[in-house]
Parts: sequence; C-alpha cells; structure tokens
Amino acid sequence: MLPKEWTLAALALAAGFAGGAISTGLGTVFAQERTRQITAERFVVVDASGKKRGEFGLDGQGSLNLNLYNDQGRLLWSAPTRSGIFPISPSQ
Repeated sequence: MLPKEWTLAALALAAGFAGGAISTGLGTVFAQERTRQITAERFVVVDASGKKRGEFGLDGQGSLNLNLYNDQGRLLWSAPTRSGIFPISPSQ
C-alpha cells in the first residue's frame, strides 16, 4: 500500500471509532420502571378527539360508578350504585 492509502485507511478507522463512540454515548436511553399502582378518585377514557367515552370512579356521595358514553357524549350504559350481586342494567 502507498503511504496515501495508509493515511486514508487510518483516518477511516479513527472516524469509525469516533462515530461509534459518539452514537453510543448520545443515544443511551434507560427504561423507566413499570408503575405497579395508580391511585385516583376517577378515571376517564377519551377518544382521539378528546370526547369522554368512559368513566370509572366515585360520585359526590362516595359511591362507585361506571359509565359508558357514545361518540356524541350521550350516556349509553351505567352500572347502578346500589350494593348487591353486581346488578347490571342499561340506562336510557
């Protein structure tokens, strides 16, 4: 090999090492620990346009409720708040 070719090969090797070191150092991402518990008084599910489609939480009296809404925001179904063997009835 000619001296010019050796110089070019050495520069290519050095550039490869430098590029690898920079890309490894800058691109390091650490995964976050998985959340084991979420605490809230109410959860609201919205669609892509931001309209409420579902709701699970406590009402003003502290009773648990579950409501499902259509794409117009109208209540489709609500779980009754009375206690018992999980009564289910459609809402008008």
